[in-house]
Amino acid sequence: MPLLEVLYAGDEPAPIERRRAFAREAVAIFQEVLGTPPGRLRLVIHHLKPEESLGLLAEDGTDAEQRETG
Repeated sequence: MPLLEVLYAGDEPAPIERRRAFAREAVAIFQEVLGTPPGRLRLVIHHLKPEESLGLLAEDGTDAEQRETG
């Protein structure tokens, strides 16, 4: 049984509409490309706050923003 695990880093969790759209597309891709039967794909979406990922390197938030913009 295939499992797709997604780690989403951001201040807020992705809106439910975006997560639903992602799930629909993931199911379609797994069916089309890998031949996964309907209902067999397991999808897990984890939300990571910035301090739970590379955002923890920024003391006041400006360091992370500067790295992102180059």
